[in-house]
Amino acid sequence: MRASTSGGGSSGGGSFRNALPTLVPLILVLLFLFAARVVYAPLLLNIERSLSLTHAQAASFFLFVTLGYSGSMVLSGFVAARLTHRGTIVLAALVAALALGLIAVSRSLLAMQAGLILLGAGAGLYFPSGIPTLTSLFDRRDEGKALALHELGPNLGFVVTPILTALLLPAFPWRTILGLFGAFGVLTGIAFLVFARGGRFRGEPPRLDNARLVLGNRSFWILAAMLALGAGAGLGVFSITPTYLVVEQGLRQELVNTLVGVSRLSGLGVIFVAGYLVDRLGARRIMAIVLLLCGATTAALGLHARALVLAALFVQPILAASFFPAAFAAASRITEGRLHNLTISFLLPIGYGFGAGAVPLFFGILGDQGRFPLGFLIYGALLALGSGLPFLLRFAVREARARG
Repeated sequence: MRASTSGGGSSGGGSFRNALPTLVPLILVLLFLFAARVVYAPLLLNIERSLSLTHAQAASFFLFVTLGYSGSMVLSGFVAARLTHRGTIVLAALVAALALGLIAVSRSLLAMQAGLILLGAGAGLYFPSGIPTLTSLFDRRDEGKALALHELGPNLGFVVTPILTALLLPAFPWRTILGLFGAFGVLTGIAFLVFARGGRFRGEPPRLDNARLVLGNRSFWILAAMLALGAGAGLGVFSITPTYLVVEQGLRQELVNTLVGVSRLSGLGVIFVAGYLVDRLGARRIMAIVLLLCGATTAALGLHARALVLAALFVQPILAASFFPAAFAAASRITEGRLHNLTISFLLPIGYGFGAGAVPLFFGILGDQGRFPLGFLIYGALLALGSGLPFLLRFAVREARARG
C-alpha cells in the first residue's frame, strides 16, 4: 500500500481488498458531507414557511453553500500541505457538523446564510484530499471500480436524506433534524480517524507555477464545463425537484420526499456498472453517452404529462449518477499525478459552483414566475449539447482499459 508516500496520490497502490478498510470510512464521511449539503431540498418548503421566504430566496441556500465550498476547495491545498490529506478529511467532517448546528439555531436569514457558507467551507475541504487518498490505495486498473464505490457516498445521500427527512418531519421540527445530521457528521469524522489508514501524505499547495500547469491546460476547462453540467443534472435538479413536484404537480410533501429518495436507489447499483464501463470503454465515451441521455430525461421532467414526469424522476438519477465515476477518472488523467489534488481543488469549485449553486437558483427564479417546467427543458437541452465535449479532452495519463 502506498498511501503513506508523499505525493503518491494518483499512481495507484495496493490490492483492492486491502484498501477497503480505508474506503468504507471515506464513503461515510462523503455520505455525511453530501447529506449536509442537500438536506435543505426536502426541508425547503418548511424553511420557506418558517422564515417567510420566496422560492428564489430558499433556493439561494444552495448558492451560499457553494460559495463556501468553492472558496475552501481552492485553498484546501494549503490545509492538506499542513495537516496531510488524512487530517484534512477529519477537519472537513467536523467543520460541516459544527455549521449544521449553527444553522439549526439561527433565527434570521442572514445568520443562516453565514452558517451555510461555513458548511460549504467544511465540505469543500474533502474532495481535494479524499480523491488523492482514494487513488493512492488502488492500482490504476481498479481505479474506475474504486471511484464507483466511493460514489456510494453521494448516491446514498440522495436516497437516505429525503426518506429520512420524510420519516422525521412528523415528529421533529426542521431545526432538530439539522442537529441530528450534525451529530452524525461528528461520528463519521471519528470513524475515519480511528479506522482509516490512508491519506498520510501531504497535498500540493496552490503555488503559482503549479496553478499555471493546471489552469493552462485546455482539457481542464473542458472537463470543468462538463462537470458543471453533470453537477447541475445531479445536485441542481435534485435540490429543486421536491419543491417543483409539490408546487407544480400538486403532490403531497411526504409522498414527494419518499418518491425522490426511492428514485435514487437505482443509482446505488448503476455506479458499479458505470465504474466497470469506464475501465472497459474509457471515460470519454461514458461521459458523452450519459450527458446525451441525461439531457433527454431532464427535459422530460418539465413536461405536463404526470406519467412521463414520474418516469423521468426514476430514470434521470440513474444517468446523473453514472456521470461522476467517469468524470473523476478523467480528472485523474488530464494532469500528472503530483498535481491531482490541485486539479480537483480547481475543478470542483467551477463545476459545482455552477451546477449546485447557480442551477437551483435559476430554477427558483423561474418558479417564482410560475415557469418551473421551462427550467427543466432549457437545462435538458444544455446537457444534450454538452455530449460532444468529452471527445475534445486530451489525457496526460493514458486511460487503462481492461482486456477482454
